[in-house]
Amino acid sequence: MRMKEILRELAVRLASAPTETARLVLERGEVSDALHRALDAIKEREAQVAGEVAAARNGDGKPLYPNEQARLAEIQRRLQADGDYQALKAEADRLRLRVRELDARMEEVSRRHRSDCRMADLAAALLNAGMREEALAALEAYAQGLAGQGDEPAEAQAEGQGQGQPEAQANASAQGQANAETQANAQGQDNTQGLAEGTFKVLEARPGNSPGVVRAWCEGPQGQKVALYAKNGAAKALQGAVGKRVKARYRALDKGLYAVAVEVVA
Repeated sequence: MRMKEILRELAVRLASAPTETARLVLERGEVSDALHRALDAIKEREAQVAGEVAAARNGDGKPLYPNEQARLAEIQRRLQADGDYQALKAEADRLRLRVRELDARMEEVSRRHRSDCRMADLAAALLNAGMREEALAALEAYAQGLAGQGDEPAEAQAEGQGQGQPEAQANASAQGQANAETQANAQGQDNTQGLAEGTFKVLEARPGNSPGVVRAWCEGPQGQKVALYAKNGAAKALQGAVGKRVKARYRALDKGLYAVAVEVVA
């Protein structure tokens, strides 16, 4: 790589760093607000269920769950079977991950900008001293170091961000999706223990990276977004339900939900 090309890439990163930082700060604020809304909705639902359990009475008018241990167990049972609650928890987990990713990216951009500034100063000093070969060697070593770290020019990053696609706007990391698909692949459809039920609007559905797995990007009743994975008949139902509402029986994965059964309702 010659000096002109290296200096061009360096200049592009220097010029784009402030704009990229501002974009990341704005996105982090939006994600943080969404996380707080999800957490508030979780707390509200937990309080509602706790009140319902405390108010439950038997035929004699006595508390149906007379002690704290019984009440806590019943609250947990109801929340586990509450589709909206489980979707909210999955969304909160996704948003927490996204906040961490944005924090890491902002730190990376900041540190890279400082390194680029120092490299530009060093190259200028060497060129001013007539040490062109030394300047070229330093720049080449710096470019090779960036390539070894998987860094890419700022214009390539901008092209990869995309706009207007639901999955691109709120997607977990590629590793998180791979882990979720691995879990979905391992789920047995004959195992109905621990299932919850909920209604979702399917925004997008596409084949996952794992064979036989479909990943659908869905919107829950409270507006929360969640990835819904499925195989076999449930996967076909999701693929044919884009833009429609579905009722799904599912269990929670580390990142997203795995649907055992899917039925189109509207």
